[in-house]
Amino acid sequence: MKKIIKFFKKPSTLVIIVLLVTIFVLSLKNSDLKYSRLYEVETIPDINLTNSLYNYSNDNYSAGSISGFVAFYDKDSQPKGLKQYYIIGPLNKLDENLNRIFSLEEIVKMDYLPPTSINKYELRETSESYQMLTLEDETGNMFFINKNSDEVTMRDVGGDNTRLITNQSDYKNFIINLLK
Repeated sequence: MKKIIKFFKKPSTLVIIVLLVTIFVLSLKNSDLKYSRLYEVETIPDINLTNSLYNYSNDNYSAGSISGFVAFYDKDSQPKGLKQYYIIGPLNKLDENLNRIFSLEEIVKMDYLPPTSINKYELRETSESYQMLTLEDETGNMFFINKNSDEVTMRDVGGDNTRLITNQSDYKNFIINLLK
């Protein structure tokens, strides 16, 4: 017991203990800061998320656009290190059946690279009701725009179901849950 007391009375031992405690506290602060920073950076979308599409059904005319993050319903299917965005807007032209044509721009953001537009498609209106506007691309991918809730869901030809997140708070909640 006397050896232990004698050991702790040495100034060098006290300095070493203080340094070890300081290193431990600083490492905890650093790890907390790292995760806080990760959430702050990751939860900011790379494009402006909006849903301002308005349909004038009687005139076959639309205005505004929808821009959103592509979120898979199955969390395990969501690509890691890659963010996919869609921008849907009217082209204000009609096909041979007098159905409206919309454009779809696909933007991807890979880790450490800027967002890049990789494809542009035309979407054709396949049906419209009071509540729902349905669009389809040339490969058979379907886009369902709920006029009442502004929710946009998609079903691709492979059977994957996704949705577009079109506002910042929903995007932040989705990314935080994805990173957990």
